[in-house]
Amino acid sequence: MAGQLVVRVHLDWTDPGHYDASRALPCRCCTTPTKMRDSQGAACHQSCAEDEIARELLGSGRARIADERVPAPAQRLQEVAR
Repeated sequence: MAGQLVVRVHLDWTDPGHYDASRALPCRCCTTPTKMRDSQGAACHQSCAEDEIARELLGSGRARIADERVPAPAQRLQEVAR
């Protein structure tokens, strides 16, 4: 009997930069409108991003992954300017 591999991914999107209160845009994964943003500023539901990372970890190779632990260049510039 083959074992079952379960991958659970949970991203911490509590930073205000992951939310754009001014407008909803189509999610880059499912196209449903969302005010959530990934670390690159693209519209994306947190659950869609988590699923995308889980698929990549399982080896489907179809996911576009941005490492949320590494700040985007624009975010780093803002932190330096403070």
